[in-house]
Amino acid sequence: MKIDYARFGATVAGRVTTLLVDEGDTVRKGAVVARLDDRQPLARLDDARARLRMAEADIARDETLLNRGVVAVQALERAQQERDQAAASVALFARQLEDYTIASPLDGVVMKRNVEPGETVAANTVLFEISSTARKRIAADVDERDIAGVRMGAPLAAHADGFPDNVFQAKVTNIRRQGDASSRTFRVEADLPADTKLMIGMTVDVDIVTGERPNALLAPPSAVGYGPSQGGRPGAPYVVVVDQGHAKRVAVETGAVGPAKIEILRGLADDATIVRDGPDRLKDGESVRIGP
Repeated sequence: MKIDYARFGATVAGRVTTLLVDEGDTVRKGAVVARLDDRQPLARLDDARARLRMAEADIARDETLLNRGVVAVQALERAQQERDQAAASVALFARQLEDYTIASPLDGVVMKRNVEPGETVAANTVLFEISSTARKRIAADVDERDIAGVRMGAPLAAHADGFPDNVFQAKVTNIRRQGDASSRTFRVEADLPADTKLMIGMTVDVDIVTGERPNALLAPPSAVGYGPSQGGRPGAPYVVVVDQGHAKRVAVETGAVGPAKIEILRGLADDATIVRDGPDRLKDGESVRIGP
């Protein structure tokens, strides 16, 4: 199961002086979660502000002297340039000082805190992992051979080992258009209701409905055998039917394939009796006894 989350820390290196949250705490977007030792950047800012005040005082003095004809215009212009440079330094150091305060980028719950007070951390080290519980989603990787059949709004069913008696239903809300070249899969997402029992980070098995056909003929996967492989692919599918007490191999055409059922499109009568397990162990004409 996937939700909106953020992994973040400080953009500068420094020693952690204050931690304001712990794992499990709820935080709001923009709330301060930690602070680094900011004495040096604060000293730089104070020095820049002092130089700005001096530059402004020099301008006021030079303007007075200029009116009296004591100083030239160039002296006032130099003082104004120094004032502008000092103002730029104040803005720069004020911005740098903000980097020593770490704030949450979203509303959520602190899932992991990777730092303790007093630790010195490197720039861009992940210190916190925060998950937003406002929107819970299932994320499933679909094989590239099957992605063409997945549609927006398609229903899906999720099963989790932690809740074996529950089936969690949802609908596809996002199909990523760029796949993963290494795994040859595409990410599909579905929103879950806010009151779902599924927990953050829980692994689920997902079945996505790619088509619906009334009165489909289904067989267990163990009942379908395959001929010799061809070019690395399974051979032609078949089932073994019981015909007057004897085994008879019947070629079939399969459709949708799931973990529990395989759709039989053609080749098998609706009322046929098939061998459920091990069709490859039976030969044509071999006697078969139907059990209770």
